[in-house]
Amino acid sequence: MATIFINGQEHEIPEGEKLNAIQMASRVGVDIPYYCWHPALSVVANCRMCEIEVGNKDPKTGEIKMIPKLVPACQTPAKDTTVLVTDSPKVKEHQRMIMEYLLINHPLDCPVCDQAGECGLQDYSYEYGQSNHRFVEERTVNPRKEVSDLIQLNQDRCIMCTRCVRFTREITQTGELQVMRRGNHAEIGVFPEYPLDNPLAGNVVDICPVGALLDKDFLHKQRVWFLAKHDSICTRCSTGCNVSAEENRGQLWRYKPRFNPDVNDYWICDEGRYSYKEANDPALLSAMYVRQQGDLKPATIDQALKNAGQGLVRITESGGLVAGILSPFLTVEEAYLLATYLKGLNSANVLALGPVPRSGVDRTFEPDQQKGRTGDTSFVIPRPFTIHSEKCPNRRGVEAILEHFQGEVIDFASISGRAANGEFRGLFVVSDAIDPAFTEDDVRKLRPKVEFLVVQDTHVTELAQAADVVLAGATFAEKAGSYVNADGRLQYAEASLPPRDGSLPDLDVLAILIGRSTGPVDSRGILAELAGIVPAFAVAEGGRVAPFGVVLESTAPVGAGVPFRDPWMQRRGLNGDRPNEPSLNGGKDA
Repeated sequence: MATIFINGQEHEIPEGEKLNAIQMASRVGVDIPYYCWHPALSVVANCRMCEIEVGNKDPKTGEIKMIPKLVPACQTPAKDTTVLVTDSPKVKEHQRMIMEYLLINHPLDCPVCDQAGECGLQDYSYEYGQSNHRFVEERTVNPRKEVSDLIQLNQDRCIMCTRCVRFTREITQTGELQVMRRGNHAEIGVFPEYPLDNPLAGNVVDICPVGALLDKDFLHKQRVWFLAKHDSICTRCSTGCNVSAEENRGQLWRYKPRFNPDVNDYWICDEGRYSYKEANDPALLSAMYVRQQGDLKPATIDQALKNAGQGLVRITESGGLVAGILSPFLTVEEAYLLATYLKGLNSANVLALGPVPRSGVDRTFEPDQQKGRTGDTSFVIPRPFTIHSEKCPNRRGVEAILEHFQGEVIDFASISGRAANGEFRGLFVVSDAIDPAFTEDDVRKLRPKVEFLVVQDTHVTELAQAADVVLAGATFAEKAGSYVNADGRLQYAEASLPPRDGSLPDLDVLAILIGRSTGPVDSRGILAELAGIVPAFAVAEGGRVAPFGVVLESTAPVGAGVPFRDPWMQRRGLNGDRPNEPSLNGGKDA
């Protein structure tokens, strides 16, 4: 084992591990302040906030030789016999001077700044700065800029850390943002007619350590300290990006990326970032419906579930078959319960995969391999980020359930044709209005030959209007459960919102139909049961999934090693290691 010395304390580190001083100090609980460094971007060492005393200890004589000047910790490799001093008077005075310099032209408008509460300048000014301001000359005032339709640049708050510039050069490699001019006239900007409009553009707001780059969608809507954060999964494509869903008073306000080195790294695409709005749609179903005398009439939850259950049992007992169409937007647990329910009515009942929405082609961003992070050996090469054309979160998970229960996956085209030929007297369809699945043509095929149709959805759709019973299900934000992404990785998402009035989470609906429960269902309990029955999900034994997810049919958790925890990400609850929030109705675990 190699040995490193930090503030007089000796620490052992694995041989061959490549960390810089910031990462090593963080690993042993010592924070070194910084602005410009980011674990996924190249090292420029221009903010100078992380400068510390560095030396080397002779292993034979024990003599310590220190470099006479302070050096940037972000550029300093932490290796055997390295000596780091982060708390000396010399270092503290340097940090105080850097904070004074960075605040010379800063407007100090924290009360009206959207970054207040998660701002690096606020935090470090309190921890390392000084209370008085000696600068009395006229400050440089820079204009506010609209760098895109979604992002606003407040240049007078910028500290020129260049994180945003390096992101567009190294990660997206689109290069929209540039440093223009020099000295105290230097500023970030875009060229005319070349706005910041790449599909990952919103990430520059997340990595900005101050209030310079702001998301117009969130601007002046909420104070961050009012927001409750929930670990969730983006459901807009099969990548399965880890996100922090932030809500207040029963409404989602934003999605932020949550670090996962095996899926999305530190990023999320703009399509997923703004998909949270669909959970706040005022057109969401707010009641259950039952067809009475030819018309759909609002019904109580108990009445709707009773009618649905009795109708399906009646068809089964009279020798008819029921087909179940499972949406690829369902969680693994929901698909399992629905398959259990329908196969429990009659083992001859048929299960099929609902329409899989696709748009365009996969788009992959390959980070610059010559630059970027040089940290933990597990993360030497920045991972590519792919926006998948498959616009659903759990096709592979639902298919695994179908294969277990009936040995094959029947697609929607096949089941639709069989239903049109009158093979089934009953049909249970779980859909999602975001999925452009059921057209008028589909309704004309499915409805005429089906005696009893149950539709579980979140919106009023063409198919729901033709149903005998409409069950108001949960949106992606109102349910907890697991999804399997395009790489076969099982990941768990918490519920972010309580069930809206008149609806129930899908797990609760299905558990009541089966006769298991009349109250909120524990999704982890269902996952534990599933893991013991379906071999493909044995990796979720006990209902627990590793923090970064786990690949199906593998017993080894992925993401080995100790990842670096970015202090900014820790403050914002985006590192993937934040304790869970209190329970919500509908299977969200504490």
